[in-house]
Amino acid sequence: MARIKSKLKGIEMMEYSLTESNPFAQVIADEANRVIRTLHLPNPADRTAVESVLESLKAIAEPTSPELAKTLNIRLVAIRNNIQVNQITLEA
Repeated sequence: MARIKSKLKGIEMMEYSLTESNPFAQVIADEANRVIRTLHLPNPADRTAVESVLESLKAIAEPTSPELAKTLNIRLVAIRNNIQVNQITLEA
């Protein structure tokens, strides 16, 4: 289960676990992290584009990894509310 801790200007994912038998979730999380990192580049990516990609990744994750989909949704809400978004961490 995901545990969330609020920060002054962001959210931090504590820890949650996925089974090692779901490498698909790791691939989705890695791609989401790449997209999230583009928000912190010297010339950041367009927020609308980032939201669109995360929405797509969330839709892909929902059937195979509901906890990851839930985390992606939290990241989307944060981006839409101009809150700093942290990386996604998966722990087995």
